Amino acid sequence: MPPHTRLSLALSVFALLAACGSDGPAGPAGGDFSLGQSLATESGRDVRVVGGSTGGSYVAVVVNLALDSVGKASYSLRASGFEAGQQGPFGYKAPLAVRVPGVEDDRFAPRAPARDEAFESRLRDRERTELTPRFASARQANAISIPALPATVAVGDLFTINVNATDPCTNPVYHPARVVAIGTKALILNDTLNPKPGFATADYQRFAARFDTLVYPMDAAAFGEPTDIDKNGHIAIVFTRAVNELTARSASTYVGGLTFSRDLFPQAGSARAQACAASNEGEFFYLMAPDPNGTINGNRRSNAFVDSSSTGVIAHELVHLINSSRKLYVNTAAPKFEDKWLDEGLAHIAEELLFYREAGLSPRTNITYQTLVSSVRVRNAFLNDMSGNQGRYRDFLSAPPDGSPYRVGDDLSTRGAAWSLLRYLADRARSSDGDVWSRLVNNTSVGIANLQSVFGDVAPLVRDWSVSNMLDDAPSASAELSQKSWNWHSIFGGIDGLSALYPLPANAMSPATPTYTGTVVPGGSAYYKFTVPASGTATLTLDGQSGAPGSNLQLVIVRTK
Repeated sequence: MPPHTRLSLALSVFALLAACGSDGPAGPAGGDFSLGQSLATESGRDVRVVGGSTGGSYVAVVVNLALDSVGKASYSLRASGFEAGQQGPFGYKAPLAVRVPGVEDDRFAPRAPARDEAFESRLRDRERTELTPRFASARQANAISIPALPATVAVGDLFTINVNATDPCTNPVYHPARVVAIGTKALILNDTLNPKPGFATADYQRFAARFDTLVYPMDAAAFGEPTDIDKNGHIAIVFTRAVNELTARSASTYVGGLTFSRDLFPQAGSARAQACAASNEGEFFYLMAPDPNGTINGNRRSNAFVDSSSTGVIAHELVHLINSSRKLYVNTAAPKFEDKWLDEGLAHIAEELLFYREAGLSPRTNITYQTLVSSVRVRNAFLNDMSGNQGRYRDFLSAPPDGSPYRVGDDLSTRGAAWSLLRYLADRARSSDGDVWSRLVNNTSVGIANLQSVFGDVAPLVRDWSVSNMLDDAPSASAELSQKSWNWHSIFGGIDGLSALYPLPANAMSPATPTYTGTVVPGGSAYYKFTVPASGTATLTLDGQSGAPGSNLQLVIVRTK
């Protein structure tokens, strides 16, 4: 047995002890914790923490293990016999990074402007509302009759494409688009109404090659192949001013591109009401066009900016295309599209996979700030591909009682938490990613049921992940409480490894305040710090849902010093 207590084992032991009590409630759990040892109990049970001969420092984490996406649980944490925890944010001083000549020193804050993920969230909502009822018609054999882009397409051909990015099946906005490059999988088109001069032919050819050799094989290997409903063997990538028009003048965020599931549906069918008349009937991406003079809404978009941002956009959007097309035409027992939080979480995993490819790194290597400033290549890959995940994860860490991987609403913190949970689950379950992502895509279940079909009982895993958000890479942290791919204490700490920069708030408990109350959303957590003096004994009790035992709340205690 390692020096720490495995959290899952600990929970089973305490549940067994409670079940064995005969005449009343089970006695207090706990005792003299060794460094790194952890204990999890349900609400309504006392936990005693013995200081021993030296005393020790501890963290207490209140976790809501409900698997719903709405609501909150109230809790009351009562404590006695402890000393005040250290003031300030929880953290530890990560190792100092060594400055590398030629590599800029920064905190890897996401570049401005950031992607407008609220637009994408609204788009996915419209897909689910308006397109799900059309599944049956779309699945009829040979529903697609005359695709927008036939297999005989050639460079120079001109086609009419619906570029409406807000209405799924009505109000089509048709623009002429010319084929400018054809790859093995990529079919690049340029909207002829775009600002001039735009990209050169060589640029379009490079986009096609990048898609064929980097993005498509990466995503297809990880998540599965998309469909080919138009039978032309390609995925259309349309650079169009219609995407630029989605960003308001001087907005702090921008829409870089999208895929729209309406294009997977037939324009007509035997059940006419279930057809989607505005569909382009094929696999399509839409990307913003270069606009260095800001002719569209005054927003300047240089060729270099569009070039550097589009690869990550395509990697992200390709996962949506794979997920939607396979739910619709391959895994035909699926009743609907994937739940939005999981769909987005998987798309953000693709951004992480792109970072590994472009940086020459791999998951499960505990990447530190030092790694990120080790070369210009790694630094640029992080800024282009991973800084978005970092920013969303920071948003989640900043307010964990109100954030969750599966919280309804799909805000930035939900996306950050969903990505982090998926990476944690894959790292914990496997020594390599293998087919873990494709199993989540090639599944007729959605949401939590999908997650459980791949990883098993989710609740204890969410609990361990919640604690890992605080204790990852802390001295003596157990494997279950570690995040193998990323050392976020180091990354947020920057060049000087400053613990104060880690964004997770932890309440320092004080003997003057014996009771702490709050609310936690399903999948959320609240964090506390306290100290037990030498020869002392602290007692903590978590009460939830008006003090009723058996709620979804659990209390986790870990000794940190």
